[in-house]
Amino acid sequence: MMYQIGDGIISPLGVTTEENYQAVRAGLTGIQQFPAGFRGLSHPILASLISPRDLENLAAPYCGARTHMMSRYRQAMSAVFESAVSNTMPDIYHNEIFTSRRVALIFCTTKGDVDSFRELSDQTINPRLYPWHVPQRMMDELKLPGKPYVVMNSTLSGLQAQIMANRLLCKGSPYDFAVIIGVELISMFTIFILSEVGLITDKTVRPYDQDGTGTNPGESASCAIYVSEERYHKDRKCLNMPSVIKFKSGVVMTDPCSRRDPNPEGIALQRAIKKVMAEENVRNLSFINVHSVGLKSYDNMTSIAIEKAGLRKIPVNCFEGNFGHSSGSTSLMNSILGAKSLQKGEILPTLGYKNHGVDGRILINTQLRTSRKHSFLNVSSGFGGVNAVALFTKEK
Repeated sequence: MMYQIGDGIISPLGVTTEENYQAVRAGLTGIQQFPAGFRGLSHPILASLISPRDLENLAAPYCGARTHMMSRYRQAMSAVFESAVSNTMPDIYHNEIFTSRRVALIFCTTKGDVDSFRELSDQTINPRLYPWHVPQRMMDELKLPGKPYVVMNSTLSGLQAQIMANRLLCKGSPYDFAVIIGVELISMFTIFILSEVGLITDKTVRPYDQDGTGTNPGESASCAIYVSEERYHKDRKCLNMPSVIKFKSGVVMTDPCSRRDPNPEGIALQRAIKKVMAEENVRNLSFINVHSVGLKSYDNMTSIAIEKAGLRKIPVNCFEGNFGHSSGSTSLMNSILGAKSLQKGEILPTLGYKNHGVDGRILINTQLRTSRKHSFLNVSSGFGGVNAVALFTKEK
């Protein structure tokens, strides 16, 4: 088990976790219409995109004169990492995070630095663009020691990265801290991939709704910083944290299926939920956070799995309508926002849901609610039948 000691989110809705949280709380969305020609797009598109100028300005204080020479992807990685350290992490850890080899840096992605793919051709291979080289370049630029871990597994990459971090911070490990960074930026390559699998719609995404026809591409960068259980209890009196979020348990399970059609019963997801919930009483669950692609096959599978796992009366929320679909960052961002709402004693609303459109009998939360319960589930599913579930709890 590990404890969250820092976090950051950059999206069209804000440049800190708190700004993004308040935007979701108020029912705001970053999704808007962009015309053909914008960033080379061949047709108009509904998307949630970060201004390149804003991103460069955010990265400049941390990256200095070299900022303009960095790709947007590396700017986002650097900016969200430094934002998490500067705005939320206890001061006693600042120097250690930047200099110690007892820090595991984990990067979650689905495609890597998509902006730099233009440097490739049939005759040219550039190893610097491989997903595992991109975070190393960022670490070198920030003079961070060590080598990065990279997790690539569809939309659940951010959740799986946290499960991996939990293992790396076990008792007797060479690590005391884990820094997890997830980034998703949109390019023509990204649009092509999402279109090929039928995800993009020309309407605003409607999670779990009968009128859902797909999702909208989104950009975001997220960072979560964790400390091992052993180190947390050693330093607890110096941290000045009224409450803290514990990553209690997580699991990844896979169903055999085609890329377009998941297992209709969500068998693997059911098993994953039940395995994680073996460590928690249902009565302690405040909410379940899920993601959605606005397609009935996937939303249906998730809803059925939740119902058959015995959780149909637990409020369910989804942030796809606020941020769009930012694969490499989504499940990490959802975890951070879920943790923040657990600390505040609130359940955030689901934007875009109106009429129940899935077979599973689940309780979609559409309004801001208060809750005194102290745990939540984060659920994520992706192409290829992959599923991840994690349990987070609040401790005082």
